[in-house]
Amino acid sequence: MLSSLMSIGRLMRQRVHGDKVDLGTYALLKALHSHGAMRVTDLAALAGLDTSTVSRHVQQLDKAGLVDRSAHPDDGRAQQVALTPQGRGLLEESIARRHQLLSETLEHWDRDDIEALDKLLARFVGDIEHITAELEQH
Repeated sequence: MLSSLMSIGRLMRQRVHGDKVDLGTYALLKALHSHGAMRVTDLAALAGLDTSTVSRHVQQLDKAGLVDRSAHPDDGRAQQVALTPQGRGLLEESIARRHQLLSETLEHWDRDDIEALDKLLARFVGDIEHITAELEQH
């Protein structure tokens, strides 16, 4: 089962035909989309990456016009990073491609099977989140 889950993760993270988002920065763009503007250090922590790695990615994203760097409103010495409209659009296109891939994959599945898979995956994720939270408390 672990092998199947890891394969699903790998397949959903790989570049989908027509994608213009580099896989190394996809998670960063998605985090900014979900959580809004933040410091590079917070973005690195959220992505589980080293701050220097995220800083390099942010520089590339800034040059490409996908993010905007500005002074943090609470601490002018720190920078915060936010998605630009171009970055948001590119990410949304990439997410739409993944949705299309899933739709095409499940196109020939029975509706009851899709609903059962959805229910079981939601339960599985919830159980992992619960156990992970318990482990972090100890």
